[in-house]
Amino acid sequence: MSQWIFQGNPKRFTIDKEKYPDLHDINSYVKNGEIIDWSIRQAHHLKDIKIGDQVFIWRSDGEEKNSGGIIAISEIITEPFINGDGLSTVELKVKEVRLTESDGMLLRHLLKEMPETKNLLVIRAPQMTNYKLSEKEFSYLIDYWNHPNLLTNNSDLSIIEKYLNYYKNETQGKLPELNYIEQSYQYFIQFRNPDFIKNMEWEDFQKIGNHVNAYRMAIARSRAFGKMNAPLEKYRESFLYLVHGDDSIEIRMDQFLNNPDYKLFGIGANALSEMIGNIFPEQYCFYNQRDRVAVENELEIDPNYSRGDTFSQKFVKFQNIIRQYNIADKYESIVGRYTNLPVYYEVDQFFSFVFEKSKQTLQDDEIFHNPRYWLLAAGEGGNQWDSFKQKNQISIGWKKLGDLRNYKNKKDIAEKLKELDGLDHTPTNDALANEQFVRDMKEGDFVLIKRGKSKVIALAEIISQYKFDTENGDHHSYREVHYLNEGEWDVSDLPINTKTLTDITPYNDFLESLLKRIEILETSPPYETENPNAVKSIPYTIDYLSKEVFMDLEKIEDAIESLEYKKNIILQGPPGVGKTFVAKRLAYLHMEKKQIENIEMVQFHQSYSYEEFIRGFKPNDEGHFELQDGIFYSLCKQAQKQPDENFYFIIDEINRGNLSKIFGEVMMLMEADKRGNEFAIKLAYGKGETFYIPENVYLIATMNTADRSLAMVDYALRRRFAFIDLVPGFHTDTFADHLKSKGISQGFVDKIRAFMDDVNIEIINDKVNLGKGFEIGHSYFCPDGAVQDEQSWYERVVRLEIKPLLQEYWFDQEDKVDDLIKRS
Repeated sequence: MSQWIFQGNPKRFTIDKEKYPDLHDINSYVKNGEIIDWSIRQAHHLKDIKIGDQVFIWRSDGEEKNSGGIIAISEIITEPFINGDGLSTVELKVKEVRLTESDGMLLRHLLKEMPETKNLLVIRAPQMTNYKLSEKEFSYLIDYWNHPNLLTNNSDLSIIEKYLNYYKNETQGKLPELNYIEQSYQYFIQFRNPDFIKNMEWEDFQKIGNHVNAYRMAIARSRAFGKMNAPLEKYRESFLYLVHGDDSIEIRMDQFLNNPDYKLFGIGANALSEMIGNIFPEQYCFYNQRDRVAVENELEIDPNYSRGDTFSQKFVKFQNIIRQYNIADKYESIVGRYTNLPVYYEVDQFFSFVFEKSKQTLQDDEIFHNPRYWLLAAGEGGNQWDSFKQKNQISIGWKKLGDLRNYKNKKDIAEKLKELDGLDHTPTNDALANEQFVRDMKEGDFVLIKRGKSKVIALAEIISQYKFDTENGDHHSYREVHYLNEGEWDVSDLPINTKTLTDITPYNDFLESLLKRIEILETSPPYETENPNAVKSIPYTIDYLSKEVFMDLEKIEDAIESLEYKKNIILQGPPGVGKTFVAKRLAYLHMEKKQIENIEMVQFHQSYSYEEFIRGFKPNDEGHFELQDGIFYSLCKQAQKQPDENFYFIIDEINRGNLSKIFGEVMMLMEADKRGNEFAIKLAYGKGETFYIPENVYLIATMNTADRSLAMVDYALRRRFAFIDLVPGFHTDTFADHLKSKGISQGFVDKIRAFMDDVNIEIINDKVNLGKGFEIGHSYFCPDGAVQDEQSWYERVVRLEIKPLLQEYWFDQEDKVDDLIKRS
């Protein structure tokens, strides 16, 4: 069974007067209706709704602040049906009603303050009607419903106390990873004896890798303790100084990390903080990535770092603030003790719990860096491998592109490749490879080197930023690496693609199989899958989408519902609103998973033809003409073979093509009620066989409203699509959160908003030449990585991207452009 929240807005709540003539508002409807109707407006939930499901009824605030929350609990007693207004509906049996705080309703603003309920989707995305609850969410809500005073009392606690209570309820007397902690404690306590360190052998040092979280990945453990990176005596002297030196802990840590006399390869700051926490657990808490995120972001405790603080200075400030807030004492008072170990071990486990519950992803590499894994071809057939190995480098081809840092984005790279190679198509994969190599790869990432599709020959760690040198042989664009493992491993049964560079980080099972195959991870049963060419998909929900796109959730809902009933939508809007980006995310959301294999994409242009899109005679490798399937025809055939999967065809810049010419007779099959085999037709090219568009194919197109050169989409096609307007998202919370996650201050967020408001108001007010369809979107101010100097970054965007666009808009009004730019 599933559990739900169904929401009603008291300002816009409608009641079927014929069915319920005596009920006039949401309160009377819920209190006196006994058996009531509720519409299901989130169509993707229909398949999950069953008789017997429990439903909390949520009344939104309406016009009275802090009046919203859960006012009743009910049960679904019918399967979904279509009501008189054409809406999917279920009947609910109301079991208990509480309309006011004194009655015991669960108030929204109190639930929002509790860590166990603050991330309810109805709180974060309040525009919808139907919300599915996880079992955990339902268990907390039903507990609060049964004990309403508990919510009131808990809401008065400090944020630390709230999380401690949450932790106590979740762990229920069991400390996670107890055996691991006890073994670490017993190992590291030996370091307190100087003679133990003086007599340590290499095998003793290698055991560190078994007792520090930073080395749980075998790659990191092998890097630090796989083989000695310095004489054994240096290891002894470095650890002897770290543990027993006369200097303060701050100085000792700083020297251990930075002084060549003490620094040891592979032992970084996070690992060091864990070792200190294990050796002196009565004095220091761990200071790894989980602890910092938990304390600084979720518990909202400011350690008062200063600009220029070293890692060791931050470590000391972190320890001081933990003592200042008496976290250990509060832990013992609320949670109690689960072990006889020093209390900071248990506090660290509490911080790990807070971290796991956190929804925030940190972007600052200084605080927290998740390495990514890449699959890279060593040239054609691996012909560059000897050079890679000799120079301890990796490189990307395409020397003719020059320094990749000179290109603004992937689009610029693609245009240059088209120009250099005389291509009539956009080399998307090649452009993406270059873009990822220069901007997305980071120091600390790992690269698997492949030879063709059947061999992996090395694993390396990236140890430098992107570099460009015309004197560096064939490798003008390169990065320095440290090779961790070399050999030749057969991976012909794994789904290795032919792309030059691929980010394989999201595909956990696939990545794990590769690492096991090359003996980086411990051995396990052989890699098995029903379909060896399939990469597992990643779940994708509205929660993910709401963090990635700067759109109102109501508009997202409109787009998904239109896609469901119309099957074809066009996203239209001015430049820079992320139309293509949004198109892919809407496809992910509609199929509820991030599975790129189910999406095909093409960009229309004036020369694009029916033969490329549907079917036609084209020359083969031998120069003879043969009947070949077009890209849309192939997708439809694939969808026909997999009726349980949804497939999506994204058409970028749909109004740039000759639509009647491209679609031909297939245009009549696009309508939602003309899908399926019963509407199959014979095509212009073929041998008498028929073709149809299956019901599991959806079209998402984009159209730039500022494209002056384009005619209107003809009516025959227009009536087959629903049109969704995308607008600049400068004033959405998601835009601000995105910029702050990249290191941009709130003051600069406000500055960008104010400047772009001025620019877009001028554009809108120019009714003669421009207007609303020419506004400038937010994507110009969406950096991929962390911004180190916000002023320089902002000035560069304005000077190199915004100003040229304004000069194109007002090519004969230079003073107007200059005046606007001065306001920046």
